[in-house]
Parts: sequence; structure tokens; C-alpha cells
Amino acid sequence: MHRARRWTVAAGLTTLLVLVAFVPAAAATPDDTSHRAGAVAATPETRSANVSGLVDGEQIGSQEGNSAEQVADSDTITVLQSFNLTRNRSGSVAVRLSYTVPDRVRSLETTLPENATVTRAAGFTRVNGTTYEWDGESTTPVLSYRRNPNETINRSGPEGASGRYLGVDAGEWALFTRSPTPTEWTYVGTPPVTFERDMRTVGPGATGDWLVYLGDVETVERTANDQTIRLAVPERASMAESPEAVLSSLSNASNALRVGDRDERVFVLAAPTGENVTWGARGYQIGDADMWVKDTERLDTAENIWLHEYVHSRQAFRPTTQTRWLLEASAVYYAASLTLEQDRIDFDAYRSRLGAGSEPVYDGIILAAPSTWTDSANYYRGPLVAGRIDEQIRLATDDERTFQDTMRLLNGRTRAVTQASLLSTVERAGGQQARTLTAEYTESTATVGMWNESHHAAVFGQLPARIGYALPAMDNRSAYRVDGPYRVGPVGGNTPIQLVVGETLTVDAAVRNAGGTEGQYNATMDINGTTVTTDRGRIAPATSRTVSLAHTFVTPGRYTLSLDGDNVTVVVRRPARTEVTQVAVSSQTARAGEEVVVTATVTNTADIPATGRVVFTRDFEGVAERQVYLPARNSTELSAGVSLVEPGETLLAAGSADPVTVTVTPAATRAGTPTPTPPPPTTTSPNRTTGTDGPGFTVGLALLALTLGALVASRRRGD
Repeated sequence: MHRARRWTVAAGLTTLLVLVAFVPAAAATPDDTSHRAGAVAATPETRSANVSGLVDGEQIGSQEGNSAEQVADSDTITVLQSFNLTRNRSGSVAVRLSYTVPDRVRSLETTLPENATVTRAAGFTRVNGTTYEWDGESTTPVLSYRRNPNETINRSGPEGASGRYLGVDAGEWALFTRSPTPTEWTYVGTPPVTFERDMRTVGPGATGDWLVYLGDVETVERTANDQTIRLAVPERASMAESPEAVLSSLSNASNALRVGDRDERVFVLAAPTGENVTWGARGYQIGDADMWVKDTERLDTAENIWLHEYVHSRQAFRPTTQTRWLLEASAVYYAASLTLEQDRIDFDAYRSRLGAGSEPVYDGIILAAPSTWTDSANYYRGPLVAGRIDEQIRLATDDERTFQDTMRLLNGRTRAVTQASLLSTVERAGGQQARTLTAEYTESTATVGMWNESHHAAVFGQLPARIGYALPAMDNRSAYRVDGPYRVGPVGGNTPIQLVVGETLTVDAAVRNAGGTEGQYNATMDINGTTVTTDRGRIAPATSRTVSLAHTFVTPGRYTLSLDGDNVTVVVRRPARTEVTQVAVSSQTARAGEEVVVTATVTNTADIPATGRVVFTRDFEGVAERQVYLPARNSTELSAGVSLVEPGETLLAAGSADPVTVTVTPAATRAGTPTPTPPPPTTTSPNRTTGTDGPGFTVGLALLALTLGALVASRRRGD
């Protein structure tokens, strides 16, 4: 069961001095549930002196205090959200919001859930029924309230359960989803003031980004494939599987699914059953990677709910009405397929689950038209169609590509997945025939059949190429490099990455093939959802390699750099302006006609690179120019030779620095040097050469030479 997740909407409004970043509450997922939306958030961008932002805050904070953008404490609004059981009040938990507000913040408002009963407001004043405004003075304002965590649903189908609860206060323990508390603020200066949330429990308990459990609980975790999976097992839970087995199955799925959107941390909670608590679903996933699964759920079933909810955590695409079937269909399909690969079920169980989609009850349905669905068609016909598409892609590419390639491409989209975009994405992965088959199976009532075991062995038995991509960790400074006229070197280590116009960012991306077949990789880097560069090649099974992807930013702005669902924020600004802070000359006295070297000290005091054109002047007239590029907070010296023309005082300068006076004396003349006398004119041929130290080559000598030459020639003829 899947709840709306990570579908951020943002709009900006810019005036002369004020930028407002606004994020409305996310719309509910267009599926057959009535659940409210998951996390939405935005970080405001500073473009002027006074900036305002609104953040729902949901995806930034976590129990570990992780933040989408780690910055200095003075640039971050932090809120510690703590939860406590109210044992003497049934259907109620206590919540406390403790803010830390930086000096640069000028105003702050937060909105509490509608069912909240405020018990304390220190440093806040009430604006209306649910909105509270910071008083502008307290640096650690606090809001405390009580709320009812009970939440119900009326659910049927394969994921439905006999009860109604999605969240509950059972008296001695509680399991629920925290409510959004949208926070709006204004601030001055740069860089942007961001928002960070930390979740904790008062007393025993465990939290993810969204889910909260209050009560005695034990947590175990495992890190694999750049992902840490934390499993919380309440003392009251009666696990049908060991925590180690659950973690093994989830870690295996983390490695096998190469569809992008692999969150760094996953929070899984075993929901206690019994004690008059009847859950309305077998499992439930919310936010980026929070989920609970009933403690009675097993791993050795084709409906493996543990893996079903995990697959939901790897879906980042936003469907439309025509593609809404894909959410549950892909979760069911991969839960069954991965469980089969893990040897937890046999092919008969696998075939029974997927083959249910070929039953006559689904003959009249059209997956792209939900109004035609009956008996949870997206849970039954949908997975079978997903399998058939997977089959066609594998056959067309000799197992080099699979339906996972389609899912990865969909996860990389920033726009909603329409039917047309689904078909084009399938075609990119498997060719025209795969597109035609997908259109037939989703746009018509065409009969879809299940394959047998021998065909499965022939098509699916060989472990295909499973190629995944990942951006390097931000603490790997050398994996993010800048090249340009200002600087060359690493820029990783902090986010957002700060660049200026004209600089090229190179990222060392990781490519891994976890499959059993050599395959073609396409490492594609997107900027704000548009592909800007791709590196292609082949990669052997069970190997990894690093590829370098580069892009030159030519326009200022805030950009999201994406690779296979991994995102990094890049802020590009116009370069600062350099300043000439000092001028020096090689000599303050010189003669007319001589040259003096003028040296300008050029400085960049900004936190970003700077550029400028330094003009060297003589008596305020330009005589030379130099272009300069400087890294942040740096300086250099530029020199130019300036000739001195007339005697007197000459002002030499560069840029806007104070000029230097040079005293110029008249040009010197050499005393006692005789004026040379030209030689008397002679009549000779143009090639005549006369030396200055001898008699020269005269006409007489020439005649003598001719006579001797004739005698020699005559003698030789005689011989």
C-alpha cells in the first residue's frame, strides 16, 4: 500500500527586493485511496536583501538530523519535534516543537494540524486557529500540543486487512504518522536560510522521517548498496520472520532493483497485531522511505508485503490517470519476482500470483482507463502486464535490458508520467515491438496470458544485466570538480555546490552492473529534468566503473543535477567584480622616452570567483588592458610597461586605485659625439660593397683579376 510521496511543487514570485518561495500542500496520489499527501518542501533562493520562504519541512528532518542541504548553524532553522505518550488520555499523544532561529531570520510562522490542542506557546503568538507567529525575539521558541493519532481507512483488495487502522494510540504504545507543520520565514543576507527537522521520542520509541512508534522497541539495521535499512521491532510485536531474515530479504532487493531513487536511509517498522488493534492494511509506505508491515507477514509468499512496500519506496515517478495502474502493478510484480529469485517460493507460487491477472473477470478492463477496473485490476492484471513487458524487453535486447530500465527512466522524470511518455520510455528500453505490446495491453481489452516454467527459464532464468548509477557522496571532494577561467580543482564537500557562470562542473559517477550478463550502460546526467550529457559503454557483470560527466553552466540560477534519482543542488551566480587595491611603479623618476613598469594589485573579496578588466592609464588615458579571473577571496598582480612621452609630472594608474606620480626629465643627449661625414659619391654598380677598414675592391684590381683568370684558362686549355 502506497501513500503519496516526494512530489514537490514550487512556485516563485520575485519583486525588486523580495523573493517569495511557496510550496502548497501536495495533492493526493491519484490512486484508489483517500490518503493525504506525503512530503512537500522547498528551499528559498536568495536573490536580494530580503527573502521569504515556506517549507513543509517534511523531507529535511529525520531522527538522525539529516538535511537535504547541510549548512552552517547560523544559516539553518532547526526544529526538534518530540513525541510522548499521554497514558491518562486515550487517543492522544503529546507533541513538542522546539525551534532554534538564526539571527538573520526576520519573521517565522508555523501551522499546526487542525486537530491539535495547544498546551504551550513560548515565543509564539496565535494568528488564527492553527497558525502561530514567532515573536521575533526568542531564539528558542516552543510550541506544545496534543493530537489524536488514530487514523482509519476502509480498504479492500490484496493489501487490505480486516480492520481499519492506519495509525493508533493503544494506550501503552502508539504507532502513527506525524502531521505536517508547514513553516514560513523571511530572512536577510546570503546564503539562503534553510530548514532542518530532528525527530525524537520522549521515553522509549523509534522514528523515521514520518512514522513514529512510542513504546518499548528494539532496532536493528544493515547497510548494503549505499543504503542503510533500519528495522524497528516493538516489544509487543510477534514476528512471523526473524529480523535478520527481513533485513536479508530487503538488502537483497536493494541490490537487485536498479531503478534509481535509492534513499540513503530506509525506516521499517513491524506493526504489532492483536490487543484489539486491527489494521486496515497489511503494509503501509509513506514519505520517501518510511513503511510499516504487520508483524505476521511472511517472506515466503509471492505477495511478500515486506518487499511490496520496499518497492514503493523506490518509486519516484508521478502517475496520471492513464498510468496510475503502474504503482501497484510494479510493486506486486517485483515483490513476487524478487521473492522467486531469493528462492523463498517456487515457480508454481509465482505463476499462481501473476497468472491471476489472466482470469476472465479482468477480460473487460483497460488499464489506462481506471473507470473500467473491477476486483483490484491494478493489483492483478497490472502485474501480469508488467511481466509481459519485461519479457519483451529482455527478448529484444538479449537480456541486456529489462523492465527495470523503464522504471529507472520514469523515476528520472520531473513531469507526470502520461500514457505517451510511458510508451516512449518502454520504446527507449526495448524497441518498437515492446512499445506496441505495451499499448495493446494497456489501451485495449486484449487477452493477456501467463507463461510456463520452461519459458520462464529460457527468458528470465539467466540473471540479466542490472545496471545502476549513483552520484558520488558529497564528502568526496575530488569527485566534484570545477574547470574554468577562474579556478581548477575540487568543489565537493558542501551542498549546494557554488559555481559562477562559465564554469564547467565534472562529476565522477558510479556505474555498477549487479547482474549476470554484460550490458550497455547509459549514464545520463540531467539538469532540472533535461538531459545535458551521457556516457555510454558496455560493462561486464558484477563489476563497477567510474565515468565522468561534465556540464558548463552559462546562466545564473538554482539547478538540480540528477543521475538515476540521485540529486545534488548547484547554485550558479554571476561572477563578482575584481578591484584594484594598489598601484606600484618600477621607478618614480624617468627620462622622456623611457618606460616604467606599472604593477596593479587586483583583489577579489567575495566568496565566489570574480572577473574584471584592468585598464592601465597615463594621465587618465588608457594605454593598456588586462583581463583577470580570480578565485574567491584571492588576489594577484598584473603589470604593464608604460612609456613616458613628455617631461614633467605624469600620473600612472590602474583601475580605480589612486594614481602614482612619476617625474619625467628631458631625454638625454650625448656630448662630444662627432657628426659622421658621408663618403664621397662614386659611380659603381649597385652591388658594389665598400668596407670601412680597407682600400676596397677597386677597378684596377678587377682588371688584374680578369687578366689572371684569362691566363689560367688558356693554360688549362693547353693542357
